[in-house]
Amino acid sequence: MRDETKSLDFYNDILGMDNHFIESSEKRLKMVIDLKGPEFETIPFCYRCIADNYFHRFYLSYTMGMSYEELLPDVNKYIENACNGWTGKNYEELVRICSMSILFNIRNEYIENMIKKAEPRLNTLVYGELFIKLLEPSWEIKATELYRITDKSLVEVIQLARSDKTATVQRLKKFVDKQWFKTLHEGVISQEGCYRGFWCIEAAALVKALKLDDTELKACKYYPYDMAHFCD
Repeated sequence: MRDETKSLDFYNDILGMDNHFIESSEKRLKMVIDLKGPEFETIPFCYRCIADNYFHRFYLSYTMGMSYEELLPDVNKYIENACNGWTGKNYEELVRICSMSILFNIRNEYIENMIKKAEPRLNTLVYGELFIKLLEPSWEIKATELYRITDKSLVEVIQLARSDKTATVQRLKKFVDKQWFKTLHEGVISQEGCYRGFWCIEAAALVKALKLDDTELKACKYYPYDMAHFCD
């Protein structure tokens, strides 16, 4: 296991719950489509629920020590459902989709459609646009606002990488060690009795996209080192 905070039996119990959530969510989506059609107003919400379930199972599976090959199916299903459910307004989902795409070398029709949805830049903020630009270098950044104050740190990381990779790593290390955990919303990854681990996936995606030497980050408690190197 990559995180031994809980026992393997505990993690297996949560995994069983995640499996149940995925199965029930997919059945619910099929039922809504059959009854109301594929354009019904709640369909994007259904896709987002399924995406969250696949992401949680992926997150837990990484914590449990599963390999790239074992994780990839859930990554693909997460991206498929998250992109189908993304309306162009969920900033945090945008960053997560981009991070997973970068880490697992995935660029498919779902990613392409997600980028197209972002083109009107309705509610797209500068940090989200920087992540799109990591996927699509021709992207022209026009947003200037930040969603949360800690995003300023990672904007600095991306900008600093253009001139000083060593300083970039130090800035990212400070974020992972001192700031990232404070940005988590209660219950997003760890709910009462549902601990799945804590991994700063954005940091690993930036290491890969910016071609940083993450040797110093390897010892950071929340840094998913293996994930950053799955596709080396």
